[in-house]
Amino acid sequence: MNTQNDAPDAGDRDPMERIDGFFGRLNAAVAFVAAIVLSLFAVTIAGDLAARRLGLGNMPWLYEVIEYSLFITVFMASPWVLREGAHVRVDLLLTALPRAAAIQLERVINLLGAAVCGVLGYFGWQAGLAAFVDGSRQYKTLIVSDWWLMSIFTVALLLLAIEFLLRIRRAGDVFSTVDDPANKAGF
Repeated sequence: MNTQNDAPDAGDRDPMERIDGFFGRLNAAVAFVAAIVLSLFAVTIAGDLAARRLGLGNMPWLYEVIEYSLFITVFMASPWVLREGAHVRVDLLLTALPRAAAIQLERVINLLGAAVCGVLGYFGWQAGLAAFVDGSRQYKTLIVSDWWLMSIFTVALLLLAIEFLLRIRRAGDVFSTVDDPANKAGF
């Protein structure tokens, strides 16, 4: 039995709110893994340098692993960055417009962002299929199939498109922080 002070059951929430919540948790989990991977760079680079100095050899594959890890983490964590509003954003026009017009413009911008991600994702999918059929690979110290790299690109763009679409329904929330003093501090 729900009273006014009880939080609503998961079944009582709007399905889109549950999807949005799930997607937020998914993005946070991916960002957490990305942060761990990026943190491991410092440890592995230091270990490689120490091994070289001590004459124990080196890890010639390490810098390629870091290169591919950067590719994966940047693309896969980008939906979380967008969700958190931690991306570069210039709101001059949005803050100059009346609230209702700004919310509508925000929705249009998010729809355009989803469309761009959808188009890029489609071409990434096509490139990934072509790479799979052709069997193309990156030949360095490590041999990596191109289709695998394109699949990361495609999945990340799909996740970005979903986040842009979810932002359409949260468009009014962006303007709840406009009068926040922290926003005027320049940070």
